[in-house]
Amino acid sequence: MSYRSKHQQQVHECGHPLCHSVVPVNERYCAKHKAMHEAEWQAKKADYRRSKLGQAIKAQRAKQYDKKHRNSVAVAFYHSKQWQKVRDYIFARDMATCQVCGNVVQDRKVIDHVVPLKLCKDKQALDSSNLWTLCYKCHFRKTKLEQIISQQPNGNVKLKHLDRQWWTKILKEKKQ
Repeated sequence: MSYRSKHQQQVHECGHPLCHSVVPVNERYCAKHKAMHEAEWQAKKADYRRSKLGQAIKAQRAKQYDKKHRNSVAVAFYHSKQWQKVRDYIFARDMATCQVCGNVVQDRKVIDHVVPLKLCKDKQALDSSNLWTLCYKCHFRKTKLEQIISQQPNGNVKLKHLDRQWWTKILKEKKQ
């Protein structure tokens, strides 16, 4: 038995009913049906997120996060009327658009502190020049980078001096 016959690509039929197109084993659908099934899956996911059960689960997770992972000062700050007013203003100012990738923010208002809240002075925490709208993915990446930087020597000092322009550049590079 030759090397070539042993390692030929394995194939099967498309998983869509009555479609007999041949696709590689690592694919489930042919190109034509892959897009259709992906669109159906995204619609189901969106419906679930908007459902009462999905909203209840999301609210429960947020409560658990506040209790277990966030310190009490931050919880009090993020539940204050002042913060909610400023958050709504920033969201409207940025036209519900992520300031890094340009995606429309639909599911929740993610308003981020350029200089992290734990490093802000009292006035800077609500200062609109220190706040911007980010989508969930960009916010997640920024938070992870902040954690990495804060663990470096003089990390908190570095974080205090990073501006919006620097974050935008880094987050766009990381995305690609």
